Amino acid sequence: MRKLTAFIVSLFILAPLGLLYYKHNNLNLSLLPHKVDDTWNLHISLKPKDPTETSVSFPIPKHSAGIRVTDERIRAKGFETILDRNYDSVMMTWMSNEPITKTVSYSARVDVVPVKFENIKKDFTTEYPRGMNKYLKIPELSEEETEGLRLLEQAIYEGNEDKSLIARKAFYYVSEEIQRNLKFRTLKDALNIGRGTPLVKARMYAYMMRRKNIPARVLVVTKLPLKDEPNHDGKLYFSFMNEIFLNNRWIPVSTNIGTFGEIDENFLVFHRNYEEVEQLISKKKIVYNIKVNRAVLNKFNREDFRKEVIKKSAFFGGISLHRLPLPVQAVFSTILLIPLGALVLCVARNLLGVPTFGMFTPILLTVFFKETSLMFGLCFFLVVVLIGIAERYLLDKFRLLAIPRMSIILTLVIMLLMVVAITGVAEFFGSGHIGYFPIVIVTVFIERFSIMLTEDGPVNTAKTLIGTLVIAVLTFLIYSIETIEMLIFTNPELLFVVIAILILIGKYKGYRLSELIRFKNLVEQMRSQKKGL
Repeated sequence: MRKLTAFIVSLFILAPLGLLYYKHNNLNLSLLPHKVDDTWNLHISLKPKDPTETSVSFPIPKHSAGIRVTDERIRAKGFETILDRNYDSVMMTWMSNEPITKTVSYSARVDVVPVKFENIKKDFTTEYPRGMNKYLKIPELSEEETEGLRLLEQAIYEGNEDKSLIARKAFYYVSEEIQRNLKFRTLKDALNIGRGTPLVKARMYAYMMRRKNIPARVLVVTKLPLKDEPNHDGKLYFSFMNEIFLNNRWIPVSTNIGTFGEIDENFLVFHRNYEEVEQLISKKKIVYNIKVNRAVLNKFNREDFRKEVIKKSAFFGGISLHRLPLPVQAVFSTILLIPLGALVLCVARNLLGVPTFGMFTPILLTVFFKETSLMFGLCFFLVVVLIGIAERYLLDKFRLLAIPRMSIILTLVIMLLMVVAITGVAEFFGSGHIGYFPIVIVTVFIERFSIMLTEDGPVNTAKTLIGTLVIAVLTFLIYSIETIEMLIFTNPELLFVVIAILILIGKYKGYRLSELIRFKNLVEQMRSQKKGL
C-alpha cells in the first residue's frame, strides 16, 4: 500500500511538472500570459517627400531582451511589404509599382521591461567574431578631432586598464563632462567646448570605444511618456544611446541619462545601428510621425497568450481555458483556486490543529471576501455573528423546527443585505457588488454558529470563530496574488500536485502542533520517566 501511495503521489507531482517543462522548453510557451504593466500601442505613419518614389523604408522595434512586440498590423493595401529582420533590428519596407502618394502605416503592441546587467567582469578580449568588424571601424575624422581624442585618452587612461574599466572611465567622462546642448552638433564642439547633442555624445563614446578595440554602436531610441505625464500628446522623438560588446554580450550604455549596463522601461529601442538608418530618420527623404499610448488592459494579456498557444500547439490551444469567453474565464479563475484553499485548510486542521466551522466554511468565506472585498466581508461577517447570538436567544423561545428556523435566518440576511444596499455601506468599503452567493454562505454559517454556541459554549465557539477567520483571511491573501491565480488558470494540471500533497497530509497520523503544545507537560513527564528507566 505504501508503494502504491508513493507511486501515485510521484505520478501526480512529476507528470504536471513534466508537462510544464515540455510546454516551456519544447513548445516555447510562456508559463503565464505576459504582464502588461508597461504595454504601449505604437503607431508609425510615413510617406516619401519625393512624389515619384515607389518605395519607402523605416526601422521598427525588434522582439529582443526588454522588448516584446505583438499584434503587428501593417497598412499595405496595394503595396508589397518586406520585413528585413537582420542582426541589428528590423527594417520595414513598402514597395509599389506606382509612386507612393498616400500615407502608409505600421502598428504594434509593445511591452517594455527594464534590462540590467550586474557584475560586469574584467575583459581582456583581443579578437572578435567577423560580424563585429563594422562596430570596430572608425570613420574618417579631421586631424583636430583625432588629436583631441588622443589627448583625451592620455588624460583619462593610465594604460593598464582592462576593457571594462576603459569603458567605464570613458562613460564617466562623456556623461559628466560633456554637457547636453542641442546647438553644438559636431565632435569638434564636444572636444573643444564640452557641449554636444545626445547624438554627438553617443558618437563620441562609440569612437572612444572603437579606438580601444571595443565593439560599439549607437542605438536609436525613443523616450516613452512617464505615468505622471497625463498631458503628453503621445508623439515620440528619436534620441540616442550606446551598446558596447563586453564579456561576449552587448551592454547598454547611456551617456545622456547616465546609466551603465541598463535600460529602464521608459526607453524603446528602434534600431541598434544608427549608421544604417541615418538617412532614413533624418526627415530629408520622408515625413514620419510616431505616436504611442498606454494600452488599457488587464494585468495579464490573455488574448495575446491565447493566440500564442493556438499558434504553437493546436492541441494545447484547443484545451486551453483561455479560449473560453471572458465571463466564463472569470468564474473559473475563482473556482480553480478552491482546491488551493482546501489545501490551506487541511494543513491548518490536520497539521496545526486549528478549529474551524466545518470543512468548507473558511473556503466559502474566502470566496465571499473575494467577491466583495476584505473589509466589507469582515464587517458583514461580524454583523452576522451578532445576528447569530441574537437569533439563539430569540428563536429558541419559540422552539421552531429546523426548516422554518433556517427560513427566518434567510429572511433576516436578505433584509440585512437590503439595508446595506440602500445605505451605500458596500461602496464605502470598496465592495463592487453583492451577489447571491453571500446569502447562502451567511445563512448556513449563522445556523452552525448558533448550534455550536448552544452545545460547546461561548469559549470554544469563540476559538473556532477566530480559527475560521484566520484561515479565511490567510486564504484570501493567497487568492489575492494574481500570479498564483493566473498560474493555476493557465496550467490547471498543477491541481494534480495539490492532490498529491493532500494525499500525503491524509496519510499523516501523528500529533498536531496544537496537541503538542496542549500536552507539553505530559510529553515532558513521559520523557523523564523513560530516562529514569
